[in-house]
Amino acid sequence: MPRRSILPFLLLVAFTAVVVAQNTPPPGQLDPTRGIDHPVLFSSFHQPLPEQYVWTHDPAQQTDQQEAAPRYFRVHFHLDTVPTVATLYVAGPRVVNVWVNGQQAGRFAAEPFSRLKTHVFYAQIGQGLLHAGDNVMAIEGEDGDQLVAKILPEAAMEPAPALLISDENWKATTQAAQGWQSAGFDDSSWPAVDAEGSIEGNIDFFQWNDDAGMYDWPGYEGASPFLAHVYLPAVKAQDAYAASGSFQNVAALTSASPSQDVAQEFTVHLVPETAGESAPGITLDFGREVTGRVQIISDTDAPARVSIAYGESWDELEDEPYLGVNELYLPPHASGVGPKSAFRYARIRFLSGPSTLRFRAIRLEDIYYPVHYRGSFESSDALLNRIWETGVYTSHLCMQDDIWDAPKRDRGRWMGDTDVSGRVIDMAFGDHFLVQDTLTRLIGPLPITQPVNGIPGYSSFWFTELADYLRHSGQVQYVSAMHDRMLGLLQYMNEDFNAQNQFINHSHDWPYVDWALDLDHDTPESRETTVLEYIRAFRAGAWLLRQIGDTANADHYAQRADQLADLARSSDWTADSYGPRWQTNAMAVISGVAQPEQYASIWQNVLSQVGQKTFRPNVITPYYGSYVLDAMAEMHHRAQALAWIREYWGGMIAEGATSFWEAYDPAWPKDDPHVDLQADDTAGYRISLAHGWSSGPAFWLMEQVLGIRPTAPGFAETTIRPDLIDLAWARGAEPTPHGLLGVDLSKAGSNQSLQVGIDLPAGVRATVLVPVAAGHDSVLVNGKAERGTSAENGARVAIVLDQAGHYTLRGE
Repeated sequence: MPRRSILPFLLLVAFTAVVVAQNTPPPGQLDPTRGIDHPVLFSSFHQPLPEQYVWTHDPAQQTDQQEAAPRYFRVHFHLDTVPTVATLYVAGPRVVNVWVNGQQAGRFAAEPFSRLKTHVFYAQIGQGLLHAGDNVMAIEGEDGDQLVAKILPEAAMEPAPALLISDENWKATTQAAQGWQSAGFDDSSWPAVDAEGSIEGNIDFFQWNDDAGMYDWPGYEGASPFLAHVYLPAVKAQDAYAASGSFQNVAALTSASPSQDVAQEFTVHLVPETAGESAPGITLDFGREVTGRVQIISDTDAPARVSIAYGESWDELEDEPYLGVNELYLPPHASGVGPKSAFRYARIRFLSGPSTLRFRAIRLEDIYYPVHYRGSFESSDALLNRIWETGVYTSHLCMQDDIWDAPKRDRGRWMGDTDVSGRVIDMAFGDHFLVQDTLTRLIGPLPITQPVNGIPGYSSFWFTELADYLRHSGQVQYVSAMHDRMLGLLQYMNEDFNAQNQFINHSHDWPYVDWALDLDHDTPESRETTVLEYIRAFRAGAWLLRQIGDTANADHYAQRADQLADLARSSDWTADSYGPRWQTNAMAVISGVAQPEQYASIWQNVLSQVGQKTFRPNVITPYYGSYVLDAMAEMHHRAQALAWIREYWGGMIAEGATSFWEAYDPAWPKDDPHVDLQADDTAGYRISLAHGWSSGPAFWLMEQVLGIRPTAPGFAETTIRPDLIDLAWARGAEPTPHGLLGVDLSKAGSNQSLQVGIDLPAGVRATVLVPVAAGHDSVLVNGKAERGTSAENGARVAIVLDQAGHYTLRGE
C-alpha cells in the first residue's frame, strides 16, 4: 500500500494554529461585505461635487523645466453680501499663493517629505478681504498638474453652499506680467483654463492614489456612484497610550453602533502639552485587510485635531506607513475621514482640542464594489479552502472604481494584474460592468498608438482575459463592440516583428515579464518570453474574432501565431527547454509553443524545481506563479502544483495573510515579513499585501480540481475534468449565464473510485472526462452504464451531457 503524505495534515494543523493565533475571521467570513443583500450605494446619498480641476493648456510634450514652472490663475466673481466668516479651500499644487482683491490671503506649502500628491490647504477669509459686489482672486501654483478651489461661507470644514468654485470660467497662463495679482489687472488676454470636469466626475481622478490627500476637502467622497459603503467597528483596540491623560470606555471602539449615551462614549482626557509622537493615541485592528478609510465622529463641544496612520501590517504602521501620518481637523460635533487606502491597522493620535474629547465612533468606512459570491469551493483540506477564499477576497478588494492592481498601491489599472484577478472575478462573481469598463479603458480609443500600460506583454493579456470573460459571460455583443480596437491592437503588436519574424520592440516599450532578474527590463530573456505571450495573444485574438464572425482576420492571426511558434520551436534555445527560467517555460507550455513530447524535458530541467528553495534568479511573483500552475497542470503535474499552492500561498497564510501579497518567497526572512518582500524594483512596506495578481489559486482549484472549463461563449460548451488529486472530497459551483454549474466530488465503491456529481443548468453542454480503469470505455451515469469516447490515452472516458439536471457519474 502506498504511503500517504502527511503534508496536508501538517499544514492543516499549522493553518488552524495560525487562525487562532492571528485572530483572523473564521471560514466563510473573511470578506465583511459578503452577504450584504442591500448595499448602500454612494449614488443613493451623494452627488459629485460641482467644483472642477483646472489647469493651463499645456502642450503634449514638455520639458521638466516647463512642467515645474509656476501657473497663474485668475477669476472674477460677484457677491451680493459678504459673510461674516468664509473659508477658502485650494488643492492640487504643492506650493500655492493666493490673493483676494489684491491682498495676500494665503501662502501654503506641503511638507517636503509628505507621501500625498495632493494637499488640501485652507484659510479663513471674510469681510477684511471680500467685498460686496465684484471680487477677484488670483492664485499662483507650483509643483502640480491640476488645481481646485472654492470658498464656503462658514468656518473651516463646515458644510455650506459655495460662494465660488473653480470651473471653466477661470483664466490661466504660464506667463504673467508684473502686478497680475492686483484686482485691477487686465486679464482679458489670458486664455480660459483647461477645465477637466468635476473632481468626482472621472474615475481616472481616483487612480494612483492621486486623490488620497483630498480626504478633508469639504463634501468630498471620492468614490464612484456604483460603489457601496458599510461602517464596521474594529475587532480590537490596542496599544493604547494616554500620555499624561487618560482614556475612558475604550470598549466602545469595538461596538457595532455609535454610542448614543454620552456616558458610554470613548473619551480622551487630554493634557495640552502632549503633541506629535508623544500625543496620546490608540491602534485599531480590523482583523483582516480592508479597503476604505477611518471615520471619526466627534461629540466634542470644541474643534479637535487628530492624526491618522494606516498599516497593512503592524510593522508598516510602526515603522513606515505608506501614506504617512496625516492630520484631520474635526469641527465641533462633526465627523471626518482619513485617506482612502487598504490596511488592517489604524493608529489615531489626539493632537489638540479641549481637555475632554468625546467620540461617538472611530470606525472603518469599508468602501467596496457590491458583488454576490456566486462561485464556491470547499474540500477536505481546510488550508485549500482558506486559500480559495483568500484569493477571491483579494480580487474583491481590488474591485474599486475599476479593477485595480491593489487597493493600497498602485490603485490603478494594470492588465497583467487583471489577467489573473479577472479570471477569479469571472468564476466567483460573474461580474460584467467592472470587467468591461476596465478592459475598455485599458485598451483606450482608436487609433492604438502604444501597448496596453506601455508593456508589450500586457497587450497580450488584454486578449487572454477578454477571451476568458467571453467564455464565462457569453457577452458577444461587448466583444463585437471591441472589434475595431482588437484589430488595432493586434496590428500594433504585429509591428513588433521584422520581416524575419524577430521581435524588435519597434516603439522601444518596456518588455516587462516579472519582478525577477533579467525579466523586468529589456533583455533577451524578457523579449523571448514576450514573444511567447504574443503567440498566446494572437491565438486568443483569433478565437475572439471567430466568435464574432470575422473569420478572415481570425485566420490571419491564427496563422501568425503558428508562424511565430514554429520559429520559436526551431531555435537552439528550445533544445531541452525554453531556457532556465520558470516564467519562460511556463509561458511556452500554456501558449502551445512547447509540444507534449517536450514536457518531460521541460519538467526535468526546469519546472520540477518549483517548490524547492529558490535563489536568484529563480525568484517568481505570485503573478507569474499563476501561469506556472497552469503549465504544471497542462503537463499533468497537478499533485506537484497542489503541493506548491500549499507551500507558497499557504505560506503567506501561515505568516498571517488575510489577502495575498504582491510578492513572496518562502525562503525570505520571517522576523518582519512585510519589510523583506521584494517587487516593483524595491523592497519593504511599499509592497502591497493585497494584490489581485496573487489570487490565481482560486481559479486553479476550480479548473483543476472541480475541473470546470468553459470552451465556448457563455458555457455553451464546457469541459469538466474532475481530479481530487490527494483530496478526500471537493465540491463547488461556478456561475454561468444560465445558472450555477455545480460539481461534487467524492470517492465511492470498494475501489474508492472517483464519483462525480454534476448539476447542469439548461443551455450548457458539458463534456465530462471521467477516470476509468485500464481497458474500460464506459461510465455509470445515474447508475446506468454509458459508453463514451476514450481520452487521455485511455485513462478517462468522455461523456457528453446536454440536458439540464442532476447527474452522478463514476468510472467502471
